[in-house]
Amino acid sequence: MKSCIILCGGMSTRMGQDKGSMLLEGKPMIFHVLETVADLVDEVVMVLRDEKRVEAYKNLLGSMKMDLKTDLKFCIDMKMDEGPLVGILTGLTHIKSDKALVLPCDSPYISRTFILRMFQLSEVDEYDAVVPVSYDGRIEPLHSIYKRSSIDLIREILEDGFRDVRSLIKRSNVKFVDADIVDETGRSFQNINRAEDIPKRGFE
Repeated sequence: MKSCIILCGGMSTRMGQDKGSMLLEGKPMIFHVLETVADLVDEVVMVLRDEKRVEAYKNLLGSMKMDLKTDLKFCIDMKMDEGPLVGILTGLTHIKSDKALVLPCDSPYISRTFILRMFQLSEVDEYDAVVPVSYDGRIEPLHSIYKRSSIDLIREILEDGFRDVRSLIKRSNVKFVDADIVDETGRSFQNINRAEDIPKRGFE
């Protein structure tokens, strides 16, 4: 069974509004992500910051009449506005499988090849996580696979006062993979953080 966690709980301070619902090429950014992963995984867990955001996303999906052929769940961050590590923890507590591919809602160019290769590389059981790393050493912690067995470690890290995902990676048995192997174009890792990052022809 394959699970995917999509993090939608950010405050979007740089964008100034919820990023997942912003239009790119005529569709909300979250749609681009969902359309790519939906038929490649068995369940998608969307982590949002509060009940208001959950209702907004449900209405958004309903209005666009998006027909997903996968199990879609909505859940709320265990602690609001505490960063992506809390989002990963929240998502891992809701998945049915033993691991999940974690993706941000603001990476609309994620490719099918990237998803398939990440799951393939995660088949070795000895690792707690599979994390892409670029040629210059930059890691991609929000485009990675984490095991559900990391839940207790994440809680411990949070209790120690750390909120960054790199703290989890430092304390885990990680399989680092060449980012070029999972996506030679690098577009799967492209984030839309500011309004000016959206192509003018796609912004509505």
